[in-house]
Amino acid sequence: MLAVLDLRTKFGMIIFFFGMVLFVFTPILVAEPVSQGAEIYQEYCSVCHGDQGDGMTRVRRGLNPPPRDFTSRLAKAELTRERMLTAVKQGRTNTAMMSFASRLSEEEINAVVDHVRSHFMLKEEVALDTAMVLLERGKNTYTANCAVCHGDDGNGAMWTKTSLNPPPRDFTTLQALEALNRSRMITSVTHGRPDTAMMSFAKRLSTEDIGAVVDYIRTTFVGRVQTVQTPPSSGAGHRHGHAAMPSSVQTSPLAVVAADMALPFANGLVGDKDAGRQFYMENCFTCHGRKGDGNGPRSNFIRPKPRNFLHADSRRSLNRPALYQAISMGKPGTVMPAWSKVLSEKQIVNVAEFVFHAFIKKDEVLEEAKKKAGS
Repeated sequence: MLAVLDLRTKFGMIIFFFGMVLFVFTPILVAEPVSQGAEIYQEYCSVCHGDQGDGMTRVRRGLNPPPRDFTSRLAKAELTRERMLTAVKQGRTNTAMMSFASRLSEEEINAVVDHVRSHFMLKEEVALDTAMVLLERGKNTYTANCAVCHGDDGNGAMWTKTSLNPPPRDFTTLQALEALNRSRMITSVTHGRPDTAMMSFAKRLSTEDIGAVVDYIRTTFVGRVQTVQTPPSSGAGHRHGHAAMPSSVQTSPLAVVAADMALPFANGLVGDKDAGRQFYMENCFTCHGRKGDGNGPRSNFIRPKPRNFLHADSRRSLNRPALYQAISMGKPGTVMPAWSKVLSEKQIVNVAEFVFHAFIKKDEVLEEAKKKAGS
């Protein structure tokens, strides 16, 4: 009897021991470290291509052509691994995609390309001609079923603006860009939208047609805004009578009221212009240029154009607090992102101090240097 109890006790202790081992080490076994490719993607690529790789970012509205949507069938059909490696190394001509050969190592480029391919791109193979056929299928489906309300250009047919409440979705707006992921759009087309004129198309369109039309809308309209105001045609206007697209991405006039250039940063913060210079020359120059004149390598593809810090209005209005605000919060209606999401307060102050010292107050700094040299 005692032998049996002793055996049970030993067995229980063994079970307890292994249970504790599993309890202690299970988190280590299941924890999945962030890959090198994911870190590089977040730091360098997500601002344009998005956290989900679909290119549906604020930056999209100001880039022509827009950033690549890696989740699309067309991307799967076109983008071999070799082509993607070349694009990251050399950039893409006539686009905002710049070369990263001087900023990333061969290993890092391989890692970020493999991350994109494994996390965002479709798993099944898609032939290029199939992708193009599906895009054309989506276009035909849109013309036959959607354009009558949403307009030929995706910004709402003219008649609906006064006849439907609420009016149909304008796919070209910033709100659409931020709210409409592919899954939500598939659901809306399939089941309709309550309390709106958007009806269910589940009985009228096949699953393939719904997917095709959603992909067509996302590729053609979402996040794209015309920069030239075109007056509406007389009579019915275009094919479905839609109004001209508002020129909402035009640069608004700068505040020309002179700011107090002696104002310091808030909360006693002090910037390190040398540290700020390093970050600027690694990140900001691509849009604003190394000279701060707004002529960076991406500037030709951005609307509205990046800020020219050498312009008289910039030098009158951009004091330290204004620069901090712009860098931290971004600028609505432009591709300038809110850097507070990725930079610390100190890092933002450093960049602002560099811009203020190197560009905004450049002439005064040079004059002061001349005086010191002559004394």
